[in-house]
Amino acid sequence: MAEVAAGILAAEQAVSTSTYVGMAGYAVAKRTMPLKATFSQIGSAFDDVLRPSLARSHHTLTVVGDKAYIYGGQMGQGKVASNSIHSIVLSTADTATPEYQVLPAVVAEEGETVPKPRTKHSACALNNRVVIYGGCDEAGNIVDEDSTIWLFDVEKFTWSTLRPSSHQERTPPPRSEAYLLAHDGNLILIGGKNAKGESLTDVWHYNCFTEIWNQLPHTPAVVTSTAISGHTLYAISSSDTLCSEVHHLEIQPHTGSPATWQTTSFPTNPLTPGPRPRSHGGLIPITTGYGRNYLVYFFGDRQGKAEKGDLLQWSDLWTFQLPSDDLEVKATTNVKEAVKPAKIKDQIRTKLGADTGGSSWAEVDVQAPGDIEAHEGKLHPGPRSSFGYDVTTDGKSIVLWGGCNATGEPEGNGWIIEFS
Repeated sequence: MAEVAAGILAAEQAVSTSTYVGMAGYAVAKRTMPLKATFSQIGSAFDDVLRPSLARSHHTLTVVGDKAYIYGGQMGQGKVASNSIHSIVLSTADTATPEYQVLPAVVAEEGETVPKPRTKHSACALNNRVVIYGGCDEAGNIVDEDSTIWLFDVEKFTWSTLRPSSHQERTPPPRSEAYLLAHDGNLILIGGKNAKGESLTDVWHYNCFTEIWNQLPHTPAVVTSTAISGHTLYAISSSDTLCSEVHHLEIQPHTGSPATWQTTSFPTNPLTPGPRPRSHGGLIPITTGYGRNYLVYFFGDRQGKAEKGDLLQWSDLWTFQLPSDDLEVKATTNVKEAVKPAKIKDQIRTKLGADTGGSSWAEVDVQAPGDIEAHEGKLHPGPRSSFGYDVTTDGKSIVLWGGCNATGEPEGNGWIIEFS
């Protein structure tokens, strides 16, 4: 048995050595950023199949499986959309008319209720459900529902609710424009605005099993975007037009000593690479595979003073490189799933004194479609903000729909952004 163990160890060392030597030149020579992105339009509210009512802003788009679910939002002339769910099938192939359904609000059980129409609410995916929280009604008043969480079952097409089972005194106050994220089968609610329009910095954790809210540490500043990757919560704030911050918090809701926020500042002036301050844009985690992870920060309203001729919205995309995945071997893990070349590459670059690119920004290189002559319509959504967006199930692409254009009018088209 000892001889077998020794043989395995020797083989492992040989593989490790050959891997290190073979990848060293590649790891030092080739950087991972900038990423490339290609835009593909997936539909328009003015197609024969899709309805003009899908032109909207301040709504949510949530991806569950191979479908995007659009809910709520504000249409033209201040009108708030109905409480129907709009479902669009996602496809990588160019299709002129995607499969589309309008799903009216139906209760799961008799005696239950359905959510009221709303805008500026929050949403995320939780297993096979779309989760909706908070928002404003057509009069602009915050919807006060005693911390009710709305669940739309994408298989049964019905609505149900989650409400606090105890500790009613320890629940989030009503809000709009908050961020709702799923983590480990539970929910995290961050910030937003209260009934007076004041910005909030509180962070809440909802345990879906015990049905209890608990508070996490407040964000260090008012944040304009948040996202979650693995067990880490990320948030971005802007102190002025020359500097912004990335904050991160390790999510440990059940430990005795809660984690604290860590902050990294980065310059946001024209002389240094980095995204300019913005609000109502997108922040979402993606992966390019092999253990490499990023946050994509894109579009949104310009913050700070705009010079004459400047657009009021951004149309750029930036990546923030996150730590590479560690090796995680499970009973069902095969070699392809276990090996994380990004982690190996970063370790080699670190040992050789080269920059790994971690915790750094790079502007995404937007590419034209492969067959530009056969392409119809726009090549890029253009400047916009207050759109609905989510990441695809494989974590490699972003889906977005609608939003406000440069004139303040609601847009009615959808896009898939693929990264490489």
